[in-house]
Amino acid sequence: MNKMKKLFSKPVLLIILTGLFVSFALPLLSSFVGISKIHRIIYLFLVINPLLSILSGWLIRRATLNFAWLFFFPAVFAISIWWRFAQYNYWLAGVYLILGLIAYLLIPVSQSKTVTH
Repeated sequence: MNKMKKLFSKPVLLIILTGLFVSFALPLLSSFVGISKIHRIIYLFLVINPLLSILSGWLIRRATLNFAWLFFFPAVFAISIWWRFAQYNYWLAGVYLILGLIAYLLIPVSQSKTVTH
């Protein structure tokens, strides 16, 4: 149990799991529940995903992770768009990258121990 708690406390794993969940599982789950397409676009693409990209940028900066992790969520989102949704939604991946970058640049570097992943 202690190993699992330690594993799930790693910031990289948190970024990976939330990115995969929000990009793949949440749209499928909302479709399965019967949420209309317009509500899925509004809530997922325009509310939840931007918040996740801002939180990812904040977490990457606070945990002093590699800058390249900012590209993870937009890349996973672009793959999920290619796989499941309309092609015109690709521009949102760029918006998510910019939001994550803004959050990353606005947060001061943490003075705590450096985490290298």
